[in-house]
Amino acid sequence: MNYTSLVTNIKNFIEDDSAEFEASIPEIITQAESMIFGRLPNLPCYRKNLTGNLIVGTKEYSVSGARMIRQVAVTKADSNVIYLKHRVDSYLRDYTPNASTSGVPFMYATKDANTSGIKILLAPSPSATLAYEIDFIGLETGLSPSNANSWVGDNAEQVLLTACLLESSAFLKAPDSVNLYKAQFDEAIALFQQEMQRNYQAEYEGGI
Repeated sequence: MNYTSLVTNIKNFIEDDSAEFEASIPEIITQAESMIFGRLPNLPCYRKNLTGNLIVGTKEYSVSGARMIRQVAVTKADSNVIYLKHRVDSYLRDYTPNASTSGVPFMYATKDANTSGIKILLAPSPSATLAYEIDFIGLETGLSPSNANSWVGDNAEQVLLTACLLESSAFLKAPDSVNLYKAQFDEAIALFQQEMQRNYQAEYEGGI
């Protein structure tokens, strides 16, 4: 379901031709996509990756667009990949109270977050320019007049449409349709969760 067809479906289901409602549809879609992200953060479209090289003595790294960090890996000089252990930032500071302590990082923590993403803290500080890889969760580019298609729109049409109808009903202050579309949205989410569970589960271990 692309942007144009989604807008058409919203109008057809809601049956409201007011200019105020039509002007609010782009924001309604954005809010619906945000709600879907909150309920289904492990969808494939939200899984992103960042690679780079560590900077000697620099222990703070920014991950643009990140909402959650899944894992952090460092490739050692012998080409072996190690996955860093996740700890709270106070633990890292307690473990390496001396800022000059360096080595191959084996722990990381979320230091803080801002509008651009998340900043992580490594310990100990890197002693070499080793390659790193960060897997994280972040929003996909949503539907808009300038972005006709998205993964959610193409693969989770029922989830997206019911989320938009729920947001539209809330906007129009229509309690009966809010209850109706909330029930439909919850059901669509539950069915898609089952699909994703089968998708991530190996057939050998879990069966079909």
